Amino acid sequence: EEVCPTSPGEVVQRCVWSSAVNVKDKFIYVTQPTLDRVLIVDIQTQKAVQTVSTDPYPVKLHYDKSHDQVWVLSWGDVEKNFPTLQVINQASGKVSHHAVHTQPIGRRFDRVEDFFIPASSLIVNHIRFGLIFHRNEPVIYKINLETTSYVKNISLWEFNCIPKSVAYTHVGGYYFINCKPDSTGATQPQLILDSVTDSVIGQNRDITGTPYMSPDGHYLVTVDDDNGLMRIQIISERGKILDPFDIHTNLHLSDLAFQRSFTEIHQYNVFGSSGRQTDVLFVELSTGKVKMIKSLKEAIKSFDWPWSSKNRVMVSSGLFGQYIMTPSRESLFILDGRLNKLNCEITDVLKGNVVVWVGDS
Repeated sequence: EEVCPTSPGEVVQRCVWSSAVNVKDKFIYVTQPTLDRVLIVDIQTQKAVQTVSTDPYPVKLHYDKSHDQVWVLSWGDVEKNFPTLQVINQASGKVSHHAVHTQPIGRRFDRVEDFFIPASSLIVNHIRFGLIFHRNEPVIYKINLETTSYVKNISLWEFNCIPKSVAYTHVGGYYFINCKPDSTGATQPQLILDSVTDSVIGQNRDITGTPYMSPDGHYLVTVDDDNGLMRIQIISERGKILDPFDIHTNLHLSDLAFQRSFTEIHQYNVFGSSGRQTDVLFVELSTGKVKMIKSLKEAIKSFDWPWSSKNRVMVSSGLFGQYIMTPSRESLFILDGRLNKLNCEITDVLKGNVVVWVGDS
């Protein structure tokens, strides 16, 4: 009753979640978009300990370890008409939490389409800046995470690029920006942005689609759904971005998860979930070797998952973890990354598309 109170006008009590983060293995923060709040669960006692009121329809969370902050993107309403960004400070502290607004950009709060904060890793543990995208603006706004204030805007006007998603590598310090299709529906190549000078270096060859970066910063994997391609680029020790090699797939990849190779040192494998089919794609990045893991049941229908384009997430159990979790419509599947096969299915979990791992596996 306290965790998911029945909404006004509802006959059946429903739990609606859209995003969750693990805060230092102490708390899980999870959004309840239809209740305009974030629920905080104590991991040790497995009890909900607090609710934090947010702007209406909070949909996306990111935990920034280096500042112990949880960032919250809210839509304002189902149509995303009044989006805002809020921050919950001292996220791992045993204090009463509340959400504060970030400084408005040009006195406007209500344009935020998305935000990006690089993930901290073993190599990079302090993140100084984040990026904010505004709806239909060919601009990236850079924010200082320490002060949550606006630093500068980086124009992408010259390239007619409205940013959609981004990946970052500390090797060479590049952001790879995926642009939205233009008004005619034509797709554009990714842009490469230098994070030191904040200037656009140019386009990333002819590569279009959603970029993902391996934890060591040496593999950029792009999912180009329009052309049914996964495009893999190596970034050398000296920060040179090499030519891509392509893997053709008709899986309509929904999400990717990286995992350290258990056979080769300093190498990574990638697992891709399908938004429409029942197979998982496994790729050994150093060799390009591909394998299919079959029979994972049907994904949640995309119209049943309005919160993001990832209607079937793929979540790895940490940097050294062996397991990967991915849901279907009514169950969860755990994959064994060491053996590259299905480990088990947990049945009777409906729309289990918000996944966090806890503890070191």
